[in-house]
Amino acid sequence: MKRFLLTLTAAAGVAGYASANPLCTANTMAFYQANYTNAATGCVVNDKLFYNFTYNATQASGTGPSGSVVAPTAAQVMVNGDSSNPIQPALIFSSTGWTVSGTATLARPLFIDSAIGFTVAVIGLQPLIIGGSLDMTGTTTTTGQGLVSIAETLNLGGGPASSGLGVDSATSHFLDTASFAAVSSVRVNKNLIVTVPRPPIGTPTATGSATITSFREGFTQISTATPEPFSAILFGSGLVGLAMFRRRRS
Repeated sequence: MKRFLLTLTAAAGVAGYASANPLCTANTMAFYQANYTNAATGCVVNDKLFYNFTYNATQASGTGPSGSVVAPTAAQVMVNGDSSNPIQPALIFSSTGWTVSGTATLARPLFIDSAIGFTVAVIGLQPLIIGGSLDMTGTTTTTGQGLVSIAETLNLGGGPASSGLGVDSATSHFLDTASFAAVSSVRVNKNLIVTVPRPPIGTPTATGSATITSFREGFTQISTATPEPFSAILFGSGLVGLAMFRRRRS
């Protein structure tokens, strides 16, 4: 009986693995990179675990006679968990602005290319992840030839890239969603591009500006309206164990 109770306790511990993990509250990307490095130290939004954050920003020469480029550092990018939708835990990334403005030439486009990555995983065994969303609605500003886009790959369940999401200001496509077979984890790798691109051949310059201040990354999960199989097994096992324990004592 003692062995059964220990087994039940261990199983319950797996199901509630991240109960002691911190919530994904507002802090800098630098903080997220330093503190949420793996599953054991990750942060939580609803019932999902987020960890292994990466960030890198490449840009054209910062300022000059033809324009200005401002790429925020990891210490200037904010990350915050969004738990407003119970079945779609999300992260919101923001800054004072990934911003370019001015005049680009064939030899010198103005651009920021920020690479952002992280992993999202289930806690215990359920509920599995069945979709993703990427939203930059209302958080971009462009003038002239300025453009903003985010393209990302989703590595499902630790395997090769098998799904993708993309949004861009050129086509006014600010929200994208993807559905896929249920998985327990997703590795996200995204490229955020803010640019006044090279002008077309035959045109000497391109002029404009582009800014993005935030975007939201959500993950749709299987609804938990009905008891999860694993939870039901634990609950049932607990009742059986309790009955056996009481019977033995009597």
